[in-house]
Amino acid sequence: MQRAPSPSGKIGHVDLQISLFGTPLRPSRPLLSHPRAASLLRRVDRCLSLFPELDGQTIRIGITRSADGIAVLEDMTIRFDLRRRIPTHYVIGHELTHLLQALALVPHGEVQCDVWTLARSPLFLDEKPCYLPVPPRLRKRWPVWAPHVAALCAEAIAIRPRHRTYLRWLDRRLEALASGPPAEPQS
Repeated sequence: MQRAPSPSGKIGHVDLQISLFGTPLRPSRPLLSHPRAASLLRRVDRCLSLFPELDGQTIRIGITRSADGIAVLEDMTIRFDLRRRIPTHYVIGHELTHLLQALALVPHGEVQCDVWTLARSPLFLDEKPCYLPVPPRLRKRWPVWAPHVAALCAEAIAIRPRHRTYLRWLDRRLEALASGPPAEPQS
């Protein structure tokens, strides 16, 4: 078991009070005593670098056993299940996108959260989305199709101001993508 952080707020070489990118992180006591704490906090910090909208927000971070990740919007808290593994960048990005929803910067909803997460950065393509209805053919070979899906998500966000049924538009485009020729792996 890893020992609790020193009074300076450090565990290993990760500063637990301030993120490298200007977003203060407040880890819970159970997280601080978890053996995967430093790895999780490094990964969260890397993801936070892609969320400049959260600069200056204090984000509480903790552990859950109810899902891979959850966000509590009222108090800017994210929690992750660390029992099996460190959460993927996708899971962390998804929960951080929920915090953008709390700030009214992204439309509310789980599907919307997936769309904005996938469109944000290739870093978040390391796992299939949980809520976006991606056709089975695309899910089966996610690493190959992920960049194409992310590009469609970015396009859906771009058309949203003039096309309020952008999610239906995206569903149709994903179905068309799945019906088309096989994708070539991107280098």
